[in-house]
Amino acid sequence: NFKIAEADWGGIEYGADTPGDNQLNVVAGSYPMKRAGGKNYACEGLDDVTFSFDYVENENLILKVVAKAVPAEGISGTLPVLYINVYTDATHAALENEIISRDLAHKNYFTEAEYWLDLNGCEWMAAEGAQSIGSAEAPFPLQIKARGNWTRIGFSKKPFKLKLDSKQKLLGLTKSKHFALIAHADDDKGYLKNFTGFNLGKRIGLPWTPAAQPVEVVINGNYRGLYFLTESIRVEEKRVNITELDDLANDPALCSGGYLVELDNYDEDNQIRMEEKTCVGGYTDMLRVTFDTPEEYSELQLRFITDQFTAMNDAVGDCSDVLWSYLDLDDAARYYIVEEIISHVEAYHGSTYLFRNRGEGQKWHFSPLWDCGNAFNGPSDDFFYNHAPYGSTWIASMRANERFNDKVRETWLWFMQNSFNGLYDDIDAYVSHLEEAAKADRRRWEHEPAPDGGLPVCDNTDMQG
Repeated sequence: NFKIAEADWGGIEYGADTPGDNQLNVVAGSYPMKRAGGKNYACEGLDDVTFSFDYVENENLILKVVAKAVPAEGISGTLPVLYINVYTDATHAALENEIISRDLAHKNYFTEAEYWLDLNGCEWMAAEGAQSIGSAEAPFPLQIKARGNWTRIGFSKKPFKLKLDSKQKLLGLTKSKHFALIAHADDDKGYLKNFTGFNLGKRIGLPWTPAAQPVEVVINGNYRGLYFLTESIRVEEKRVNITELDDLANDPALCSGGYLVELDNYDEDNQIRMEEKTCVGGYTDMLRVTFDTPEEYSELQLRFITDQFTAMNDAVGDCSDVLWSYLDLDDAARYYIVEEIISHVEAYHGSTYLFRNRGEGQKWHFSPLWDCGNAFNGPSDDFFYNHAPYGSTWIASMRANERFNDKVRETWLWFMQNSFNGLYDDIDAYVSHLEEAAKADRRRWEHEPAPDGGLPVCDNTDMQG
């Protein structure tokens, strides 16, 4: 027997004489549950709750609490809804609400979690091939953790990294186990910074640019607002399509690739560092090359990467065309044009990726685009790198190289005449899809305190503006 008590309606007792599953639905609220001689349980903030009780051989009662697949309080009802429950342990007896704390700052995985995705009648996304996945009664396993740097510690609305138990094609994105939930808590341009940058990257023909879909998120029954389910940067066939190299590889025949690295703005352990060289003077920063894939380098791999980036850095400092024997000129021009169009003052300073495939004579490619969070923060009448507060690795010197400038001019003319048109239509359609969810997001976060030293979540209710 168990009893749900301390409710205005006086509580309910419910029991069973034989083993089996018994369910009792209750109205919205917080209902402590006490089992005779046992522990008190509380379910805070759940909008509609199902208590599921399983009798096991030792006659201990196991309680599992799940949020039902019904609209949580606050959602707009215009977009798919991703439901996530995070538990304290493998019994799934209690929810772990640290995951929704505004002070969550660590990057450790919460390993006891589950999810389901409700398309929620979103016709435009269904037309793109999106489908519901799982249900409250049949969720899928999940691992989840906070991601990002400043956006992770500076805002109550956190970005997350998702690791699914099995590959899924979520909302029409490429099938994978790895996705990011981007919060865009700092985007004051109608959630259009990443959308515009990624759209331009696809249009200009960069090797691979992540795709993203808007989704409303409910975690532990708590509405978390409008997020953007985004393809994570991974070495995979449908993402960064290069030969994957193992950690700590020592075979010289393999160590030319493939590599995925990030030009970083933080010191990390898995990183090589050298002073950035310049041929135009001005501010320079430390060149930080962080290992992404593989994550651990053998001495042979470390020497290869160090030699490659030393040679490119020297060529940049000499304004030499030797650079183009290491760096793909076409993709360097395409990548630069996108960052310049969106006036991205943090480009080439963190979240700037390059990859190199295996083989003699293979080159490094600027790609994929990632994190356009400081887009549209530069001037419209000057080049962004002249106004980058933290510096922009290499690009000012690259713009002093005539071969690079010739390729930029050629690519710019081709792009504006062939592939730019239609961008504004894409933006208008996107805004129309997000308008109601943007209002719901504002209602959710308008009065939420920011973490100490942090900032409030941006207001995007005026999407047309």
